[in-house]
Amino acid sequence: MIYDYPNNKVHSSSIVSPEAIIGKGNYIGPNCYIGPNVIIGDNNRIEGFASIGTPAEHRDYFRSTSGKVSIGNNNVIREFTTIHCGTSDNTTVIGSNVIILNHSHIAHDCLISDKANISANVTLAGHVFVMEGANLGLGVVVHQRTVIGAYSMVGMNSTVTTKSSITPGGIFVGSPAKFMKKNKLGLERGKVTDDRLAELNDVYKDILNGSN
Repeated sequence: MIYDYPNNKVHSSSIVSPEAIIGKGNYIGPNCYIGPNVIIGDNNRIEGFASIGTPAEHRDYFRSTSGKVSIGNNNVIREFTTIHCGTSDNTTVIGSNVIILNHSHIAHDCLISDKANISANVTLAGHVFVMEGANLGLGVVVHQRTVIGAYSMVGMNSTVTTKSSITPGGIFVGSPAKFMKKNKLGLERGKVTDDRLAELNDVYKDILNGSN
């Protein structure tokens, strides 16, 4: 059964905290959990058994008041995805037009920028920064406090470690993931010019320096 939850469609089996802030035009499927510290924008589709806004999986925050989760607009979040709150007063952020496929895990304090694609069974540890238009293949595992460059592609079953350098506009594979070639298709789809790619590389360096 689907029922109206002011300007949204929420399955009757889902638990949505009255303290959550939800925009309009959202669909929340069966058996989902939306916690009290969650902000959701407009026109998102959240499929069954997704869990959004539980405490950070961090030894200092298992039983404490969590930070927040902020989700933008027009995102697709598929079945059994977990998105944890930030630590302390921090926020786990999902931008807009992001696709997160089934059984993926977004840990505390992650930031996923607009138009990123997260394939099934991807695991992001805490404080991971995924830049715009990045594409993570099936089963990718990402170490905490790493940066995934804009319009990069990380291949299926790859492992991003602290020694990996996932720069914008490249294809990376392996464990640890290493540069293979330029992501021509991704750059073309994103209409990323050479000048724009140079700008994104500068942003990548700034983010990387700020995360160390």
